[in-house]
Amino acid sequence: MDINNFKEPLEPELSLTIERLNKFLNSHSFNITYPFDVEVKINVTNIKPMITIGEWSDVIEYTISLEKTQDVTGKIILNHLSKIEQTQDYSIKRGEHKNTYFVLYEIKNSMNSILREFLKYFNINNYVDCTRIINKISGNHTKNINEGLLNEGKYSSVIRQVVKDILKIFKHQKEGDYQLPEEISGGDMVYEFPQLKSSFTVNLSMRLNDEIDTIDVDGAYYPDEDTIDIIIESNPNLDRETLEELHFELNELVAHELQHLIQKDSGYEFPKKEPKKSLKYYTQSHELESQIIGFKRRAQKERKPFEDIVRNWFNKNQSKHNLNPKNMEIVINQILKSK
Repeated sequence: MDINNFKEPLEPELSLTIERLNKFLNSHSFNITYPFDVEVKINVTNIKPMITIGEWSDVIEYTISLEKTQDVTGKIILNHLSKIEQTQDYSIKRGEHKNTYFVLYEIKNSMNSILREFLKYFNINNYVDCTRIINKISGNHTKNINEGLLNEGKYSSVIRQVVKDILKIFKHQKEGDYQLPEEISGGDMVYEFPQLKSSFTVNLSMRLNDEIDTIDVDGAYYPDEDTIDIIIESNPNLDRETLEELHFELNELVAHELQHLIQKDSGYEFPKKEPKKSLKYYTQSHELESQIIGFKRRAQKERKPFEDIVRNWFNKNQSKHNLNPKNMEIVINQILKSK
């Protein structure tokens, strides 16, 4: 059916054509690969007479709905745009050149080409024009982070107690494997705090390593076991400054890993498999939130600017995050913007 044959006197049939087309489109998705991979849905909204290449023709107007993407850079750009513009619903004016919405215009251009080819299967050869883009990808990500950050002070006493217990063990014994709080309390097998829904244990592993200058601290949270692992490697020749550094490192790490437990208690579903690529791993919503919580805790303890703490960590821990300079800057900027 050729939409070019429809004129204003046939408006009821024209509406029926749009309705049939949308019924088909509503059950189908399209994939755009430029400027990044994103799955979209299309809804035809109007057929409007316009001058195209010097002649009047009926142009199909439509709306793009951005449904989902696994592209980390794309998520960051869309989140940043929605934060600046305070909306996820954008009007795209015909004839307007690329400006603040550069990425949206690239999405529009890509979809115009795909949709024109697609409509040929229906014997529709009209030009198409996107007039609106709805960003369904942004919103929840930022909202979840902000909700988590609002409660960060609520758990300070929990972090303080765990850090205190770890330091108590470390000051008397630099090597060995211990389970807290059992090692400290002599009876309690798990930590229980009124602020938390779940109890948890800390598996502390300490090793001496004369190949590192001061200390190296790492950790992990295991939601299925409600267990936090803390690993401390330290140079045998310690001084007061090293102990201070350990205190700051532990405050950051315990706050970070504890936030994962809090996320689980709030109903967050962790991915079944962690992303293999470092950029995707460090820009997951739950990971961003925990990084921010940890870095804010350390900035408070060290009395240093938040950005300095973030940049120092990523510069120092290249072997842990394995991010190239470009991707490292993407992650740092995302942390700073989401803070």
